[in-house]
Amino acid sequence: MCYDYFMIKETKIKAIKLFLIISLFLAAKSSFANVSLCFDVELLIFKVGESCISYKDVGEDILIESFMRTVNIGSIAKRVNDTGYTYVAKEGLKPRKFFFYQEEGSFKRYQSYHFQEDKIWVKEVKYRGLTDEVEKDEEKTYPNNGYRDPYSLALFLFKEVFKSQSGYLNLFYDDRFYNIPYKVLNDENIKIRENKFSTRKVLIKPEIKGKGLLRPKGNWYIWIDKDSQLPVKMSVGFIIGSVDVILNNFSK
Repeated sequence: MCYDYFMIKETKIKAIKLFLIISLFLAAKSSFANVSLCFDVELLIFKVGESCISYKDVGEDILIESFMRTVNIGSIAKRVNDTGYTYVAKEGLKPRKFFFYQEEGSFKRYQSYHFQEDKIWVKEVKYRGLTDEVEKDEEKTYPNNGYRDPYSLALFLFKEVFKSQSGYLNLFYDDRFYNIPYKVLNDENIKIRENKFSTRKVLIKPEIKGKGLLRPKGNWYIWIDKDSQLPVKMSVGFIIGSVDVILNNFSK
């Protein structure tokens, strides 16, 4: 009876793992499946936030949507409610349109970027506190030299680390251009919940001068599953502290 239970449990875990691999493998090809990954954001042993990211096939583009919000004691300490999306061309993973809305502590704003052949059109609206009163409404243009927004750049990184051991990530964010170094550290087998993953561990150093509470700080470590080429675990730092971001759910 006990033996049968563990055999059934192991078979179920393998089936879930296989489903994840197949579905995300399809998402990485020219015909993108509709997949969603959700993560727990943990500080020590406490869950302080949750985040989800989805990839959708929308013809010639990929629609990437994401949210991150604090929960439990995280909401008491520093409330965060961020949402965003980007449209990325399947050919070359080049961004077309990026939108990001932030509520972090008493900071509230949204940004939108439109990537054209030679220009990036930027609109930024900042509010007074958490009210709907507009404090600043600006429109600007910047040269488009092949830089990416945060969402499309992340997807590019997840693929690139299986081609190059190190390099630089060209990011445009918050009116600035960045060349962020990354390096493959090693291949590592890790266990998350009850699933085992063969991953590539990557170090990045996102010295970004953004606005709000979630400004990156220090070294970031990302474990990218070799089969799906998407992240299953991250250890990241912000000006308000460091957290682990751990996969807890996958859906299609």
